[in-house]
Amino acid sequence: MTRKTVTELYTQAQTSFADNVSGAITPALLRQFCLDFLDTIRPSYAALSLVTETSKAATATYSTFSWQTTLAAQAPDYTVSLASGTVTRAGGPASARIEFSIDAKAANNSIVSFALFVDGVETSWTTSNTSTSATDVQSFAFTAVNYSASLTPTYQIQIKTNAPGNILLSNGILVVENVPVNVN
Repeated sequence: MTRKTVTELYTQAQTSFADNVSGAITPALLRQFCLDFLDTIRPSYAALSLVTETSKAATATYSTFSWQTTLAAQAPDYTVSLASGTVTRAGGPASARIEFSIDAKAANNSIVSFALFVDGVETSWTTSNTSTSATDVQSFAFTAVNYSASLTPTYQIQIKTNAPGNILLSNGILVVENVPVNVN
């Protein structure tokens, strides 16, 4: 079975299933097409959470942070690393819908930012807030849809602040799910 784009499935159907006047449509061709189709539309996802308040030493450049729990990592599509905060998808080109939210406490007037990184490269998906006091809880969230032609893209949320110091993180969730794609 192979995860394919919808366009690849159309091409496969047209080349595998010509008019069957000569018996060219075999059970093996039909079976493979059905398996590829099901693999392409099969939903799968991974989810990480960070519930208990955790301190992260943040700096002026983006850095990783650890998550506490793997809520889901549906094999064979997803593997996760709590320590590095990564979600890696396997199985071919696909779009991913990424849902991220977290709460943070930082020093007064600190600007805290979170960004989505794909294969170690910062994307335009970010969220930032300015703390009004060290006890004020700031909420951060974004939803992203990211296409990756990579066979094994790695997704990660990283943090930075304009006032380096400890930031308290809690109530975080990161969900990455497959979305079938039309074309590469």
